[in-house]
Amino acid sequence: MNSIEIVSKAAEKKDLTHAYLAPVRAGTSLKSYATELGKEILCSPGDETCSEKVIRDTHPDFVMVDVLNDKTKISISQVEEIISSSSYSPIEGERKLYVINRVEDLSREGANSLLKILEDPPEFVYFLLLTESPNSLLPTIISRCQQLPTGGTSIEGMKDLLYGKGFEEKEVDYLVRVVNYRATLLDDLLEDGTDGALEEKEKLEKEYEEASLIDLSEGLIDSDNYIEKDVLARLIFSRVEASSNRQLIESAEKLTKLNQEDLELFLEKGLNVYRNDYRAELAEGSFTPGSLGRVRIIDRAIESLPANVNVQLLLESTLLKLSVTPRV
Repeated sequence: MNSIEIVSKAAEKKDLTHAYLAPVRAGTSLKSYATELGKEILCSPGDETCSEKVIRDTHPDFVMVDVLNDKTKISISQVEEIISSSSYSPIEGERKLYVINRVEDLSREGANSLLKILEDPPEFVYFLLLTESPNSLLPTIISRCQQLPTGGTSIEGMKDLLYGKGFEEKEVDYLVRVVNYRATLLDDLLEDGTDGALEEKEKLEKEYEEASLIDLSEGLIDSDNYIEKDVLARLIFSRVEASSNRQLIESAEKLTKLNQEDLELFLEKGLNVYRNDYRAELAEGSFTPGSLGRVRIIDRAIESLPANVNVQLLLESTLLKLSVTPRV
């Protein structure tokens, strides 16, 4: 069973442990994952009002603790505030949940202070300690928690988060696609502002409709907006076949100016485009080797990227191979 199922079944049986240690995979949005587990601890099955409050971080008994903006550690004063407030009964429901994101960021004093309440918490108080490096934690903290399997925010969890923020189904599907199904980028996307995302997408598609492959590549380099990056990357991959070798090489040269993260996102975007083509063909019973070939070309490029010292050569090779591997 995964972490969500374990906590859900324990809640159903009224057999929750007062402190859970939840290791997460790198790249997981801790806040999104915390809401998935938090809903199971605080909300009764089918209680949509409670679930929405947890998702929106407006539930009075759902308290998330992070490193403060101007600090590098979760301080002892933050832990002392938890201990003080934990003596008060829940405002709604039967439980109060404290989530500590990246518990490895606790100061030594904070960690020692936390041990006291983990050992003997009030009956209605529960803790969820999220960590990307469980091996770095004090053994005394680990021993006071039930350790869950390593997990991460699922696509469904991302969608639930967006639904909880009032987005419609088409917007949700699009926004999850914009961040390449990476939960860790969803928080950044929401901070950018996503009102009218589909309208913005259509506007950008019209704006770049006549742009050349080289102009699209330049636009991608200059963009700091996730929706614009999505539109530009998809247009680039859609035009590879119709572009000359000169255009492909010049485009690859420009794309080398992307930083490592944006370059990975760009290649991932292509991988998702071609995977969707491949899956659609399979569903329709019209499979062609070309679509699978494109998936493999991009997949190899992504695998090579971390160790490849000549990024321009890698991009040139990838775009040129894609140009002679038709979708159909």
